[in-house]
Amino acid sequence: MTDGGPTIAPDVEARIGTVIREWTTDPVSLRHIREYLVGIGGSIADLPRGDDPDGIARVVAPPLYFLSAGRVVVAEEDLLEDGQHAWAGVPGVDGRSAVAGTRVEFVGEVRVGDVLHARQRLISVTPRAGRSGPLVFVETQTDYRNQRGEPVASHNLTLAFR
Repeated sequence: MTDGGPTIAPDVEARIGTVIREWTTDPVSLRHIREYLVGIGGSIADLPRGDDPDGIARVVAPPLYFLSAGRVVVAEEDLLEDGQHAWAGVPGVDGRSAVAGTRVEFVGEVRVGDVLHARQRLISVTPRAGRSGPLVFVETQTDYRNQRGEPVASHNLTLAFR
C-alpha cells in the first residue's frame, strides 16, 4: 500500500478480460446459514425450502448468502491497513480501497451441502482525477457455480483506490 495515492503495475491492463482469481468454498451448512440469518436480523423460520420440505438439504439460503460463503477467512493481522482483505481488489493495483459500487444477478439457489466455485475476471481499470487526488476504479465480475456446475450468481464489484 502506498501513501502517495494508488499505483497500477504495468501489466494490469493486459489482464483486463482475464480470470484473475478462483476459489472454492467449504460445503454450505445449516449452521452457517443460521449464523448469517442472525447477522442480518432474520431467523431460521424465514428460510424457504425447496421441493422436499422435510429435507435439510432442501433449505434455500437467503439470496446474498453466497457472498458470505465465498468470503475468505483471514486473521485480523493479515488485513491491510484499511481493513480490507489482501485478496480484495486486483493484484497490481495498490492504495487505500473502498467499495464504489456493486451489482448482483441471482440465477440459482444455494442449498445446504452445496460447494460453490467462484471465478473472478477483471473487467476494467480506470484512473481518474478526484477532488482529493488521483483515484483508480477497478471493476471485477465474479461468477459463482455450485458443485454441479449450475450458475448461482454473478457479482460485479467496483472498488475505488486512492
